[in-house]
Amino acid sequence: MKKKSGLFGLTLMLILSAIFPVHHAFGKDEGENIVTTQVVNVREGASLSFPIVKKLAKGESYSILNEDGDWIEIRIGAGKTGWVANWLVKRQTGSDTNQVKKESGQGMITGSSVRVRTGPGTTFQTVGSFSEGTAVDIIEKNENWIKVKMADIEGWVSSDYIRLPAASENAGKKDSTKGKETNQAVKTGVTLVDRLNVRSEPSKSSATLGKLNKNTAVTVYRVENEWAEIDFQGVRGWVSEPYIQVSEGEDKDDMKNDTAGATARVTATGLNVRKDASLSSKVIGSVNKDETYAVLQTKRNMTQIRLSGSKKGWVVSWYLEKENVQTAKETKVDVKGNKITIIHDGTILRNGPDGNSEIVAQANAGETFSTSGMEGDWYSIKLKSGKTAYVAGWIVTIDGNSEQIQRPGVEKYLKDKTIVIDPGHGGRDSGTIGVGGTLEKNLTIRTAELLRDKLQAAGAKVILTRSGNTYVPLPSRVSTSHIHNADAFISLHYDSTKDQITSGITTYYYHDYQRALAATLANSLGSTMQVPNRGSRYGNFHVTRENKRVATLIELGYLSNPVEELTLTSNEYQEKITSAIYNGLARYFK
Repeated sequence: MKKKSGLFGLTLMLILSAIFPVHHAFGKDEGENIVTTQVVNVREGASLSFPIVKKLAKGESYSILNEDGDWIEIRIGAGKTGWVANWLVKRQTGSDTNQVKKESGQGMITGSSVRVRTGPGTTFQTVGSFSEGTAVDIIEKNENWIKVKMADIEGWVSSDYIRLPAASENAGKKDSTKGKETNQAVKTGVTLVDRLNVRSEPSKSSATLGKLNKNTAVTVYRVENEWAEIDFQGVRGWVSEPYIQVSEGEDKDDMKNDTAGATARVTATGLNVRKDASLSSKVIGSVNKDETYAVLQTKRNMTQIRLSGSKKGWVVSWYLEKENVQTAKETKVDVKGNKITIIHDGTILRNGPDGNSEIVAQANAGETFSTSGMEGDWYSIKLKSGKTAYVAGWIVTIDGNSEQIQRPGVEKYLKDKTIVIDPGHGGRDSGTIGVGGTLEKNLTIRTAELLRDKLQAAGAKVILTRSGNTYVPLPSRVSTSHIHNADAFISLHYDSTKDQITSGITTYYYHDYQRALAATLANSLGSTMQVPNRGSRYGNFHVTRENKRVATLIELGYLSNPVEELTLTSNEYQEKITSAIYNGLARYFK
Protein backbone atom coordinates (compact mmCIF):
# COMPACT_ATOMS: atom_id res chain seq x y z
CA MET A 1 0.00 0.00 0.00
CA LYS A 2 2.75 2.38 0.84
CA LYS A 3 4.33 1.79 -2.55
CA LYS A 4 0.98 2.29 -4.29
CA SER A 5 0.30 5.41 -2.22
CA GLY A 6 3.72 6.81 -3.09
CA LEU A 7 3.21 6.01 -6.74
CA PHE A 8 -0.22 7.65 -6.64
CA GLY A 9 1.26 10.78 -5.04
CA LEU A 10 4.03 11.02 -7.61
CA THR A 11 1.52 10.59 -10.43
CA LEU A 12 -0.68 13.30 -8.92
CA MET A 13 2.28 15.70 -8.68
CA LEU A 14 3.19 15.10 -12.31
CA ILE A 15 -0.39 15.75 -13.41
CA LEU A 16 -0.57 18.96 -11.37
CA SER A 17 2.78 20.18 -12.66
CA ALA A 18 1.56 19.62 -16.21
CA ILE A 19 -1.59 21.61 -15.53
CA PHE A 20 0.07 24.32 -13.45
CA PRO A 21 3.66 24.58 -14.66
CA VAL A 22 6.16 26.14 -12.28
CA HIS A 23 8.43 27.66 -14.87
CA HIS A 24 9.14 30.75 -12.83
CA ALA A 25 11.19 28.74 -10.40
CA PHE A 26 13.86 28.48 -13.06
CA GLY A 27 12.59 30.61 -15.91
CA LYS A 28 12.85 34.19 -17.08
CA ASP A 29 11.30 37.31 -15.62
CA GLU A 30 7.70 37.98 -16.53
CA GLY A 31 7.61 40.52 -19.33
CA GLU A 32 10.65 39.15 -21.20
CA ASN A 33 9.26 38.04 -24.54
CA ILE A 34 10.25 36.94 -28.00
CA VAL A 35 8.70 38.37 -31.15
CA THR A 36 8.73 36.39 -34.36
CA THR A 37 10.06 38.06 -37.48
CA GLN A 38 8.82 35.29 -39.79
CA VAL A 39 6.89 32.00 -39.61
CA VAL A 40 8.66 29.95 -36.94
CA ASN A 41 8.34 26.27 -35.99
CA VAL A 42 7.77 25.43 -32.31
CA ARG A 43 9.19 22.04 -31.29
CA GLU A 44 8.67 19.67 -28.38
CA GLY A 45 12.29 19.96 -27.27
CA ALA A 46 15.42 22.03 -27.69
CA SER A 47 16.62 20.50 -30.94
CA LEU A 48 15.68 20.29 -34.62
CA SER A 49 15.18 16.54 -34.11
CA PHE A 50 12.02 17.09 -32.02
CA PRO A 51 8.63 17.12 -33.75
CA ILE A 52 6.87 20.40 -34.61
CA VAL A 53 3.94 21.16 -32.30
CA LYS A 54 2.94 24.61 -33.58
CA LYS A 55 3.79 27.29 -36.14
CA LEU A 56 4.06 30.94 -35.04
CA ALA A 57 3.00 33.74 -37.35
CA LYS A 58 5.10 36.82 -38.04
CA GLY A 59 4.75 39.50 -35.37
CA GLU A 60 3.34 37.25 -32.63
CA SER A 61 4.74 37.68 -29.11
CA TYR A 62 5.30 34.94 -26.51
CA SER A 63 6.67 34.87 -22.96
CA ILE A 64 10.11 33.32 -22.39
CA LEU A 65 10.14 30.56 -19.77
CA ASN A 66 13.58 29.02 -20.06
CA GLU A 67 16.69 28.73 -22.27
CA ASP A 68 18.89 25.83 -23.27
CA GLY A 69 21.86 26.73 -25.43
CA ASP A 70 20.53 28.24 -28.67
CA TRP A 71 16.92 27.35 -27.86
CA ILE A 72 14.20 29.26 -26.00
CA GLU A 73 11.22 27.69 -24.24
CA ILE A 74 8.01 29.69 -24.57
CA ARG A 75 4.43 29.42 -23.35
CA ILE A 76 2.13 28.71 -26.34
CA GLY A 77 -1.14 28.13 -24.51
CA ALA A 78 -2.75 27.16 -21.20
CA GLY A 79 -0.34 24.60 -19.74
CA LYS A 80 1.44 24.20 -23.09
CA THR A 81 5.04 25.06 -23.86
CA GLY A 82 7.42 24.59 -26.77
CA TRP A 83 10.90 25.43 -28.01
CA VAL A 84 12.05 27.83 -30.74
CA ALA A 85 15.53 28.53 -32.14
CA ASN A 86 16.80 31.86 -30.77
CA TRP A 87 18.18 32.93 -34.16
CA LEU A 88 14.68 32.97 -35.66
CA VAL A 89 13.09 35.32 -33.15
CA LYS A 90 13.76 38.70 -31.59
CA ARG A 91 13.97 39.21 -27.83
CA GLN A 92 12.11 42.01 -26.07
CA THR A 93 12.56 43.08 -22.46
CA GLY A 94 10.02 45.77 -21.79
CA SER A 95 11.15 48.01 -24.66
CA ASP A 96 12.80 46.54 -27.71
CA THR A 97 16.53 47.21 -27.48
CA ASN A 98 16.76 46.94 -31.25
CA GLN A 99 15.04 50.31 -31.43
CA VAL A 100 16.00 53.81 -30.35
CA LYS A 101 14.93 54.39 -26.76
CA LYS A 102 11.71 56.38 -26.57
CA GLU A 103 11.72 59.14 -24.01
CA SER A 104 9.38 61.77 -22.67
CA GLY A 105 9.65 64.98 -20.69
CA GLN A 106 11.25 68.33 -21.37
CA GLY A 107 14.76 69.66 -21.63
CA MET A 108 16.39 73.07 -21.83
CA ILE A 109 18.81 74.21 -24.55
CA THR A 110 22.03 75.42 -22.89
CA GLY A 111 23.98 76.77 -25.88
CA SER A 112 23.30 79.63 -28.26
CA SER A 113 22.20 78.71 -31.79
CA VAL A 114 22.34 74.96 -31.13
CA ARG A 115 21.90 73.16 -34.45
CA VAL A 116 19.00 70.78 -34.96
CA ARG A 117 19.78 67.94 -37.37
CA THR A 118 17.83 65.31 -39.25
CA GLY A 119 19.76 62.51 -37.52
CA PRO A 120 22.06 61.80 -34.57
CA GLY A 121 25.39 62.98 -35.99
CA THR A 122 27.18 65.98 -37.44
CA THR A 123 26.98 64.48 -40.94
CA PHE A 124 23.21 65.02 -41.00
CA GLN A 125 21.61 68.08 -42.53
CA THR A 126 20.74 71.05 -40.31
CA VAL A 127 17.01 71.82 -40.20
CA GLY A 128 17.23 74.78 -37.84
CA SER A 129 18.66 75.89 -34.54
CA PHE A 130 17.49 76.67 -31.02
CA SER A 131 18.53 79.62 -28.91
CA GLU A 132 19.76 79.31 -25.34
CA GLY A 133 17.00 78.77 -22.81
CA THR A 134 14.54 77.21 -25.26
CA ALA A 135 12.36 74.52 -23.68
CA VAL A 136 12.00 71.44 -25.91
CA ASP A 137 10.06 68.19 -25.74
CA ILE A 138 12.26 65.09 -25.62
CA ILE A 139 11.28 62.26 -27.98
CA GLU A 140 14.22 59.84 -28.16
CA LYS A 141 17.83 59.72 -27.10
CA ASN A 142 21.00 57.69 -27.32
CA GLU A 143 24.40 58.07 -25.72
CA ASN A 144 25.40 61.31 -27.49
CA TRP A 145 22.29 62.73 -29.16
CA ILE A 146 18.72 63.62 -28.17
CA LYS A 147 15.76 63.91 -30.51
CA VAL A 148 13.61 66.89 -29.57
CA LYS A 149 10.60 68.83 -30.78
CA MET A 150 9.62 72.45 -30.36
CA ALA A 151 6.75 74.01 -32.32
CA ASP A 152 7.35 73.14 -35.99
CA ILE A 153 10.93 71.98 -35.52
CA GLU A 154 11.83 68.35 -34.84
CA GLY A 155 15.28 66.80 -34.97
CA TRP A 156 18.41 65.74 -33.11
CA VAL A 157 20.68 67.92 -30.97
CA SER A 158 23.94 67.07 -29.23
CA SER A 159 23.38 65.99 -25.63
CA ASP A 160 26.22 68.36 -24.66
CA TYR A 161 23.89 71.32 -25.23
CA ILE A 162 20.67 70.26 -23.57
CA ARG A 163 19.88 70.06 -19.89
CA LEU A 164 17.56 67.23 -18.89
CA PRO A 165 15.06 67.50 -16.01
CA ALA A 166 17.27 65.60 -13.53
CA ALA A 167 20.23 67.77 -14.43
CA SER A 168 18.09 70.87 -13.90
CA GLU A 169 17.17 69.76 -10.40
CA ASN A 170 20.79 69.02 -9.52
CA ALA A 171 21.89 72.32 -10.97
CA GLY A 172 19.35 74.09 -8.83
CA LYS A 173 20.67 72.39 -5.71
CA LYS A 174 24.25 73.29 -6.55
CA ASP A 175 23.32 76.85 -7.45
CA SER A 176 21.63 77.40 -4.09
CA THR A 177 24.95 76.83 -2.33
CA LYS A 178 26.43 79.80 -4.14
CA GLY A 179 24.15 82.25 -2.40
CA LYS A 180 24.23 85.65 -4.04
CA GLU A 181 27.18 84.94 -6.28
CA THR A 182 25.03 84.16 -9.32
CA ASN A 183 23.82 87.77 -9.42
CA GLN A 184 27.31 89.29 -9.54
CA ALA A 185 27.88 88.95 -13.31
CA VAL A 186 29.68 91.96 -14.74
CA LYS A 187 30.57 90.78 -18.24
CA THR A 188 29.43 88.60 -21.09
CA GLY A 189 31.55 86.50 -23.37
CA VAL A 190 31.45 84.44 -26.55
CA THR A 191 33.38 81.20 -27.07
CA LEU A 192 35.89 81.22 -29.93
CA VAL A 193 36.35 77.47 -30.46
CA ASP A 194 34.23 74.33 -30.69
CA ARG A 195 33.93 71.83 -27.81
CA LEU A 196 35.55 74.11 -25.24
CA ASN A 197 36.02 72.25 -21.95
CA VAL A 198 34.25 73.65 -18.90
CA ARG A 199 36.08 72.59 -15.73
CA SER A 200 35.18 72.52 -12.06
CA GLU A 201 38.34 74.43 -11.07
CA PRO A 202 40.75 76.79 -12.91
CA SER A 203 43.10 73.95 -13.83
CA LYS A 204 43.51 71.58 -16.77
CA SER A 205 43.72 68.67 -14.35
CA SER A 206 40.32 69.37 -12.76
CA ALA A 207 37.11 67.52 -13.66
CA THR A 208 35.28 68.40 -16.88
CA LEU A 209 31.69 69.59 -16.32
CA GLY A 210 30.83 69.64 -20.02
CA LYS A 211 31.66 71.35 -23.31
CA LEU A 212 30.58 74.53 -25.11
CA ASN A 213 30.21 75.06 -28.83
CA LYS A 214 31.81 77.90 -30.72
CA ASN A 215 29.92 81.24 -30.61
CA THR A 216 28.09 80.27 -27.40
CA ALA A 217 27.22 83.29 -25.23
CA VAL A 218 28.33 82.92 -21.61
CA THR A 219 28.03 84.95 -18.42
CA VAL A 220 31.48 85.78 -17.05
CA TYR A 221 31.93 86.39 -13.31
CA ARG A 222 35.66 87.00 -13.15
CA VAL A 223 38.97 86.34 -14.89
CA GLU A 224 42.11 85.27 -13.06
CA ASN A 225 45.38 83.65 -14.16
CA GLU A 226 44.14 83.09 -17.75
CA TRP A 227 40.96 81.34 -16.53
CA ALA A 228 37.43 82.72 -16.71
CA GLU A 229 34.70 81.75 -14.26
CA ILE A 230 31.38 81.39 -16.07
CA ASP A 231 27.84 80.20 -15.53
CA PHE A 232 27.39 76.69 -16.95
CA GLN A 233 23.93 75.12 -16.74
CA GLY A 234 23.22 76.89 -13.44
CA VAL A 235 26.56 76.15 -11.75
CA ARG A 236 29.95 77.85 -11.73
CA GLY A 237 32.59 76.52 -14.07
CA TRP A 238 35.95 77.58 -15.51
CA VAL A 239 37.16 77.88 -19.11
CA SER A 240 40.51 78.88 -20.53
CA GLU A 241 40.27 82.66 -20.96
CA PRO A 242 42.15 82.87 -24.33
CA TYR A 243 39.34 80.81 -25.91
CA ILE A 244 36.57 83.28 -25.13
CA GLN A 245 36.05 86.89 -26.14
CA VAL A 246 35.01 88.85 -23.06
CA SER A 247 33.08 92.08 -23.51
CA GLU A 248 31.16 94.55 -21.39
CA GLY A 249 27.38 94.45 -21.76
CA GLU A 250 25.40 92.85 -24.59
CA ASP A 251 27.04 91.28 -27.61
CA LYS A 252 26.50 93.87 -30.35
CA ASP A 253 26.82 91.32 -33.13
CA ASP A 254 23.88 89.40 -31.73
CA MET A 255 21.37 91.91 -33.11
CA LYS A 256 21.46 92.89 -36.79
CA ASN A 257 19.63 95.97 -38.06
CA ASP A 258 21.12 96.06 -41.57
CA THR A 259 17.87 94.86 -43.18
CA ALA A 260 16.38 98.25 -44.09
CA GLY A 261 14.01 97.93 -47.04
CA ALA A 262 14.02 94.15 -46.92
CA THR A 263 10.85 92.07 -47.11
CA ALA A 264 10.25 88.41 -46.48
CA ARG A 265 7.77 85.89 -47.83
CA VAL A 266 6.41 83.26 -45.42
CA THR A 267 7.05 79.69 -46.59
CA ALA A 268 5.18 77.83 -43.82
CA THR A 269 1.47 77.47 -43.13
CA GLY A 270 0.35 79.00 -39.83
CA LEU A 271 3.78 80.26 -38.71
CA ASN A 272 3.69 81.42 -35.07
CA VAL A 273 4.54 85.05 -34.29
CA ARG A 274 6.13 85.56 -30.88
CA LYS A 275 6.53 88.53 -28.57
CA ASP A 276 10.31 88.19 -28.19
CA ALA A 277 13.21 86.60 -30.12
CA SER A 278 12.91 83.18 -28.51
CA LEU A 279 11.04 80.02 -29.38
CA SER A 280 9.87 79.87 -25.76
CA SER A 281 8.41 83.38 -25.93
CA LYS A 282 4.64 84.02 -25.86
CA VAL A 283 2.77 83.48 -29.15
CA ILE A 284 0.94 86.70 -30.12
CA GLY A 285 -0.44 85.59 -33.47
CA SER A 286 0.36 83.77 -36.70
CA VAL A 287 1.11 84.47 -40.35
CA ASN A 288 0.26 82.39 -43.40
CA LYS A 289 2.15 80.93 -46.32
CA ASP A 290 3.04 83.32 -49.20
CA GLU A 291 2.23 86.44 -47.16
CA THR A 292 4.93 89.13 -47.36
CA TYR A 293 6.07 91.36 -44.49
CA ALA A 294 8.64 94.09 -43.91
CA VAL A 295 11.76 92.91 -42.05
CA LEU A 296 12.80 95.06 -39.09
CA GLN A 297 15.78 93.21 -37.61
CA THR A 298 17.22 89.75 -36.98
CA LYS A 299 18.54 88.17 -33.81
CA ARG A 300 20.21 84.75 -33.94
CA ASN A 301 17.66 82.48 -35.63
CA MET A 302 14.70 84.86 -35.27
CA THR A 303 13.48 87.71 -37.49
CA GLN A 304 11.30 90.62 -36.39
CA ILE A 305 8.62 91.57 -38.92
CA ARG A 306 6.07 94.39 -39.11
CA LEU A 307 2.56 92.94 -38.95
CA SER A 308 0.37 96.05 -39.35
CA GLY A 309 0.80 99.68 -38.30
CA SER A 310 2.96 99.66 -35.18
CA LYS A 311 2.37 95.98 -34.44
CA LYS A 312 5.42 93.76 -34.80
CA GLY A 313 6.60 90.31 -33.74
CA TRP A 314 9.28 87.64 -34.07
CA VAL A 315 9.20 84.54 -36.31
CA VAL A 316 11.67 81.72 -37.02
CA SER A 317 14.04 82.89 -39.78
CA TRP A 318 14.27 79.62 -41.69
CA TYR A 319 10.56 79.80 -42.58
CA LEU A 320 11.09 83.11 -44.37
CA GLU A 321 12.32 83.74 -47.89
CA LYS A 322 13.89 87.18 -47.72
CA GLU A 323 13.71 89.55 -50.67
CA ASN A 324 15.53 92.77 -51.58
CA VAL A 325 18.51 91.81 -49.41
CA GLN A 326 21.33 91.83 -51.96
CA THR A 327 24.01 92.59 -49.39
CA ALA A 328 23.05 89.59 -47.27
CA LYS A 329 23.31 87.26 -50.26
CA GLU A 330 26.70 88.62 -51.16
CA THR A 331 27.96 88.19 -47.59
CA LYS A 332 27.00 84.52 -47.63
CA VAL A 333 29.39 83.66 -50.46
CA ASP A 334 32.11 86.26 -49.84
CA VAL A 335 34.41 84.31 -47.53
CA LYS A 336 37.71 85.89 -48.56
CA GLY A 337 39.88 86.55 -45.50
CA ASN A 338 37.73 84.44 -43.16
CA LYS A 339 39.50 81.92 -40.97
CA ILE A 340 38.66 78.23 -41.21
CA THR A 341 39.61 75.68 -38.56
CA ILE A 342 40.27 72.02 -39.32
CA ILE A 343 38.04 69.64 -37.30
CA HIS A 344 39.79 66.27 -37.71
CA ASP A 345 43.40 65.08 -37.77
CA GLY A 346 44.56 63.92 -41.19
CA THR A 347 42.12 66.11 -43.15
CA ILE A 348 42.88 65.90 -46.88
CA LEU A 349 43.76 69.06 -48.81
CA ARG A 350 43.40 68.80 -52.61
CA ASN A 351 44.46 70.75 -55.69
CA GLY A 352 40.86 71.12 -56.88
CA PRO A 353 37.36 71.64 -55.43
CA ASP A 354 36.20 68.01 -55.54
CA GLY A 355 36.89 64.65 -53.91
CA ASN A 356 38.66 63.23 -56.98
CA SER A 357 41.36 65.91 -57.20
CA GLU A 358 44.98 65.18 -56.34
CA ILE A 359 45.98 65.27 -52.67
CA VAL A 360 48.54 68.01 -52.01
CA ALA A 361 48.75 68.00 -48.19
CA GLN A 362 47.12 66.95 -44.94
CA ALA A 363 46.08 69.08 -41.96
CA ASN A 364 45.35 68.28 -38.33
CA ALA A 365 42.61 69.30 -35.94
CA GLY A 366 42.97 72.89 -34.73
CA GLU A 367 45.04 74.16 -37.66
CA THR A 368 43.69 77.41 -39.14
CA PHE A 369 43.88 78.82 -42.66
CA SER A 370 42.76 82.05 -44.29
CA THR A 371 40.25 81.50 -47.08
CA SER A 372 40.88 83.05 -50.48
CA GLY A 373 37.56 82.07 -52.00
CA MET A 374 34.90 79.42 -52.37
CA GLU A 375 33.93 77.07 -55.21
CA GLY A 376 30.77 75.10 -54.64
CA ASP A 377 31.06 73.59 -51.14
CA TRP A 378 34.87 73.79 -51.09
CA TYR A 379 37.06 76.52 -49.60
CA SER A 380 40.25 77.59 -51.34
CA ILE A 381 43.14 78.29 -48.96
CA LYS A 382 46.79 79.31 -49.18
CA LEU A 383 49.43 76.92 -47.88
CA LYS A 384 52.73 78.07 -46.36
CA SER A 385 54.40 77.13 -49.63
CA GLY A 386 52.21 79.67 -51.41
CA LYS A 387 50.24 77.01 -53.27
CA THR A 388 46.45 77.06 -53.37
CA ALA A 389 44.62 74.07 -51.91
CA TYR A 390 40.99 73.15 -51.41
CA VAL A 391 39.21 71.66 -48.40
CA ALA A 392 35.61 70.43 -48.14
CA GLY A 393 33.44 72.93 -46.29
CA TRP A 394 31.68 70.32 -44.18
CA ILE A 395 34.86 69.17 -42.40
CA VAL A 396 35.92 72.60 -41.15
CA THR A 397 34.42 75.41 -39.09
CA ILE A 398 34.49 79.00 -40.34
CA ASP A 399 34.64 82.29 -38.45
CA GLY A 400 32.47 85.26 -39.27
CA ASN A 401 28.89 85.34 -40.50
CA SER A 402 29.21 82.71 -43.23
CA GLU A 403 26.90 79.72 -42.84
CA GLN A 404 28.49 76.41 -41.90
CA ILE A 405 28.45 74.16 -44.96
CA GLN A 406 26.80 70.82 -44.40
CA ARG A 407 27.88 67.60 -46.07
CA PRO A 408 25.68 66.91 -49.10
CA GLY A 409 22.73 64.73 -48.20
CA VAL A 410 24.37 61.32 -48.20
CA GLU A 411 21.30 59.91 -46.47
CA LYS A 412 19.59 59.57 -49.85
CA TYR A 413 22.00 56.74 -50.70
CA LEU A 414 21.06 54.83 -47.54
CA LYS A 415 17.30 55.22 -47.74
CA ASP A 416 15.47 51.86 -47.92
CA LYS A 417 18.72 49.87 -47.78
CA THR A 418 18.63 46.80 -45.52
CA ILE A 419 21.69 46.75 -43.28
CA VAL A 420 22.44 44.03 -40.73
CA ILE A 421 24.74 45.12 -37.91
CA ASP A 422 26.43 42.30 -36.05
CA PRO A 423 27.75 43.30 -32.60
CA GLY A 424 30.45 40.71 -31.95
CA HIS A 425 30.21 38.26 -29.02
CA GLY A 426 27.60 38.60 -26.25
CA GLY A 427 26.17 36.60 -23.36
CA ARG A 428 28.55 33.91 -22.17
CA ASP A 429 31.04 34.95 -24.88
CA SER A 430 32.74 38.13 -23.61
CA GLY A 431 35.20 38.39 -26.47
CA THR A 432 38.53 39.98 -25.66
CA ILE A 433 39.05 41.76 -22.34
CA GLY A 434 40.95 45.04 -22.35
CA VAL A 435 43.92 45.84 -20.15
CA GLY A 436 41.61 48.10 -18.13
CA GLY A 437 38.85 45.50 -17.95
CA THR A 438 36.74 46.59 -20.94
CA LEU A 439 34.63 43.70 -22.27
CA GLU A 440 34.54 43.53 -26.06
CA LYS A 441 30.91 42.34 -26.03
CA ASN A 442 29.80 45.50 -24.21
CA LEU A 443 31.71 47.83 -26.50
CA THR A 444 30.46 46.21 -29.72
CA ILE A 445 26.78 46.55 -28.73
CA ARG A 446 27.41 50.18 -27.73
CA THR A 447 28.95 50.90 -31.14
CA ALA A 448 26.22 48.97 -32.95
CA GLU A 449 23.40 50.94 -31.30
CA LEU A 450 24.97 54.31 -32.13
CA LEU A 451 25.50 53.21 -35.75
CA ARG A 452 21.94 51.87 -35.93
CA ASP A 453 20.51 55.22 -34.83
CA LYS A 454 22.37 57.07 -37.58
CA LEU A 455 21.36 54.62 -40.30
CA GLN A 456 17.71 54.55 -39.22
CA ALA A 457 17.61 58.36 -39.29
CA ALA A 458 18.74 58.15 -42.93
CA GLY A 459 15.82 55.85 -43.77
CA ALA A 460 17.68 52.54 -43.78
CA LYS A 461 16.11 49.34 -42.44
CA VAL A 462 18.49 48.17 -39.72
CA ILE A 463 18.58 44.76 -38.03
CA LEU A 464 20.88 43.92 -35.13
CA THR A 465 21.90 40.27 -34.84
CA ARG A 466 21.67 40.56 -31.06
CA SER A 467 20.08 42.98 -28.63
CA GLY A 468 21.46 43.43 -25.17
CA ASN A 469 23.83 40.93 -23.55
CA THR A 470 22.71 37.76 -25.35
CA TYR A 471 24.67 34.94 -26.94
CA VAL A 472 23.95 34.32 -30.63
CA PRO A 473 25.82 31.54 -32.49
CA LEU A 474 27.71 32.43 -35.65
CA PRO A 475 25.38 30.50 -38.03
CA SER A 476 22.44 32.47 -36.61
CA ARG A 477 24.16 35.76 -37.36
CA VAL A 478 24.72 34.71 -40.97
CA SER A 479 21.12 33.46 -41.20
CA THR A 480 19.90 36.94 -40.21
CA SER A 481 21.79 38.34 -43.20
CA HIS A 482 20.22 35.79 -45.56
CA ILE A 483 16.68 35.98 -44.16
CA HIS A 484 16.54 39.75 -44.59
CA ASN A 485 18.40 39.81 -47.92
CA ALA A 486 20.82 42.33 -46.46
CA ASP A 487 22.30 44.93 -48.78
CA ALA A 488 25.25 45.02 -46.37
CA PHE A 489 26.31 43.01 -43.32
CA ILE A 490 28.68 44.75 -40.88
CA SER A 491 30.26 42.71 -38.08
CA LEU A 492 31.77 44.91 -35.35
CA HIS A 493 34.70 43.74 -33.20
CA TYR A 494 37.61 45.06 -31.15
CA ASP A 495 41.02 43.41 -31.46
CA SER A 496 43.67 42.06 -29.09
CA THR A 497 47.27 40.88 -29.32
CA LYS A 498 50.15 40.10 -26.96
CA ASP A 499 52.03 43.15 -28.23
CA GLN A 500 50.56 46.03 -26.21
CA ILE A 501 51.75 48.69 -28.63
CA THR A 502 49.85 47.38 -31.66
CA SER A 503 47.00 49.70 -32.61
CA GLY A 504 44.70 50.52 -35.49
CA ILE A 505 41.59 49.56 -37.44
CA THR A 506 41.42 46.62 -39.87
CA THR A 507 38.59 45.83 -42.29
CA TYR A 508 38.19 42.24 -43.54
CA TYR A 509 36.43 40.50 -46.43
CA TYR A 510 36.41 36.86 -47.60
CA HIS A 511 34.75 36.72 -51.04
CA ASP A 512 35.63 38.95 -53.99
CA TYR A 513 32.10 40.36 -54.03
CA GLN A 514 32.74 41.68 -50.51
CA ARG A 515 36.02 43.41 -51.36
CA ALA A 516 34.53 46.73 -52.54
CA LEU A 517 32.54 47.27 -49.33
CA ALA A 518 35.57 46.52 -47.15
CA ALA A 519 37.77 48.88 -49.18
CA THR A 520 35.24 51.71 -49.10
CA LEU A 521 34.74 51.42 -45.35
CA ALA A 522 38.52 51.24 -44.80
CA ASN A 523 38.99 54.46 -46.80
CA SER A 524 36.26 56.23 -44.83
CA LEU A 525 37.69 55.07 -41.50
CA GLY A 526 41.21 56.02 -42.55
CA SER A 527 40.26 59.56 -43.54
CA THR A 528 38.32 60.18 -40.32
CA MET A 529 39.96 58.37 -37.42
CA GLN A 530 43.19 59.33 -35.67
CA VAL A 531 44.25 55.74 -34.93
CA PRO A 532 46.33 53.94 -37.61
CA ASN A 533 44.37 52.53 -40.54
CA ARG A 534 45.52 48.98 -41.34
CA GLY A 535 43.39 48.94 -44.48
CA SER A 536 41.16 46.24 -45.96
CA ARG A 537 42.42 42.68 -46.29
CA TYR A 538 41.38 39.05 -46.69
CA GLY A 539 40.24 37.30 -43.49
CA ASN A 540 38.80 33.85 -42.90
CA PHE A 541 35.88 34.58 -40.54
CA HIS A 542 32.67 32.55 -40.37
CA VAL A 543 30.34 35.58 -40.68
CA THR A 544 31.96 36.66 -43.95
CA ARG A 545 32.99 33.22 -45.32
CA GLU A 546 29.50 31.72 -45.02
CA ASN A 547 27.69 34.92 -45.95
CA LYS A 548 26.08 35.03 -49.38
CA ARG A 549 25.48 38.75 -49.00
CA VAL A 550 27.99 41.60 -49.16
CA ALA A 551 29.63 41.44 -45.75
CA THR A 552 32.63 42.76 -43.86
CA LEU A 553 34.14 42.35 -40.40
CA ILE A 554 35.80 45.39 -38.83
CA GLU A 555 38.28 45.30 -35.96
CA LEU A 556 37.76 48.81 -34.60
CA GLY A 557 40.89 49.06 -32.46
CA TYR A 558 43.04 47.18 -29.95
CA LEU A 559 41.79 46.70 -26.39
CA SER A 560 45.15 45.09 -25.60
CA ASN A 561 46.77 48.51 -26.04
CA PRO A 562 46.18 50.36 -22.72
CA VAL A 563 46.41 53.81 -24.35
CA GLU A 564 44.13 52.87 -27.23
CA GLU A 565 41.64 51.25 -24.85
CA LEU A 566 41.03 54.63 -23.21
CA THR A 567 40.42 56.15 -26.63
CA LEU A 568 38.10 53.38 -27.84
CA THR A 569 35.79 53.69 -24.86
CA SER A 570 35.42 57.49 -25.09
CA ASN A 571 32.20 59.11 -26.30
CA GLU A 572 34.16 61.07 -28.90
CA TYR A 573 35.67 57.94 -30.47
CA GLN A 574 32.35 56.10 -30.52
CA GLU A 575 30.70 59.06 -32.23
CA LYS A 576 33.45 59.43 -34.81
CA ILE A 577 33.77 55.72 -35.60
CA THR A 578 30.03 55.30 -36.22
CA SER A 579 29.95 58.46 -38.37
CA ALA A 580 32.87 57.10 -40.43
CA ILE A 581 31.09 53.77 -41.01
CA TYR A 582 27.85 55.62 -41.83
CA ASN A 583 29.62 57.79 -44.41
CA GLY A 584 31.47 54.80 -45.81
CA LEU A 585 28.23 52.89 -46.34
CA ALA A 586 26.67 55.91 -48.06
CA ARG A 587 29.71 56.16 -50.33
CA TYR A 588 29.48 52.43 -51.14
CA PHE A 589 25.80 52.66 -52.15
CA LYS A 590 26.29 55.93 -54.06
